[in-house]
Amino acid sequence: MMPFRRKSRLAAGPITHGAIARARLARSSRFALGVALLGTLALVGLFADLLASTDPLLARRPDGGVMVLPALFERDPARRASLLPIVGAPVPHGAHELGAALLSPSVDHPLGTDTQGRDVFARVAFGARTALGPALAAVTISMVLGIVLGGAAGYLGGFWNRSLERLVQTVGTFPAILVVAIARAIEQDPSALSIVVGVAFVRWAEVARLIRAEVLRERGEEYVLAAKALGASPARVFVGHILRNSTGPILVSAVFGIPSVALLEATLSFLSLGAPVAAASWGETLAEAARRPEALHLLAPPTLALATTLTGSYLIADALRDAMDPKKSRRRSDARRPPAHADA
Repeated sequence: MMPFRRKSRLAAGPITHGAIARARLARSSRFALGVALLGTLALVGLFADLLASTDPLLARRPDGGVMVLPALFERDPARRASLLPIVGAPVPHGAHELGAALLSPSVDHPLGTDTQGRDVFARVAFGARTALGPALAAVTISMVLGIVLGGAAGYLGGFWNRSLERLVQTVGTFPAILVVAIARAIEQDPSALSIVVGVAFVRWAEVARLIRAEVLRERGEEYVLAAKALGASPARVFVGHILRNSTGPILVSAVFGIPSVALLEATLSFLSLGAPVAAASWGETLAEAARRPEALHLLAPPTLALATTLTGSYLIADALRDAMDPKKSRRRSDARRPPAHADA
């Protein structure tokens, strides 16, 4: 009788580098924990209006009907005021609602209130939008610019390669915090746009340097030369072969960019250069905690949110780097292989 063997996860489809990487990520506890931490923060920011709001989640209309999420579907202030709350938000306080200042954590205010009487939980929940929203937008823009410019310079070479190298060296001399401060000074109405533009202006150079090095390394590989010999167009060679095999470093760089932008936004808000005062920000809450060191309930929540962002991003990036490293897989298979003299 043949012994039972567990079916491989890769047996259902072609054994490609992407399939191997996905199978490793599915087994990675670091990746699962990182996604859970970062995903929880993203969901808190996305559904902040449902978690902390003065508007009810479920209300009854004067005619007896029931309305779900009146804050989203009822724009008339008079009609909204006539609604009778049935189910309220878990924390019935908005990010800008003023009340008693520096209250300790209680049932009404789970994390207390800040120096202006605003609920700390609401500020932290809406602050997740201020931190992660611009971070995602800035990383996406910088990745697109870096891939296009760095890939073109590495694949075409010659004049394009030398020009990009000089441009990257020039852009790399500008600190991101200085560029964002200049953009904020130019911007008439303060918003998160200056953070997105400033970070993307600086970060694309790092991505371009990375993708350029990957393209220079990959374009001499045998599979690229074979694709060219078979008549593949330059665009197909670059997108279908070179760029596909360079996605590992690109994804790792993108994940690392999220906490760096979030920290930059918190730093700018701490220095009163970040989001507008009316917007919720982790850095602004940390600045209030610095002015009132005895109020520990102002220090712990934004610090924990920033630490969760850093930990989750680094766990995901570390798991991605290991999953997409073929050399690491080769070393692991060699370590599991028995010695040559084992059968002797």
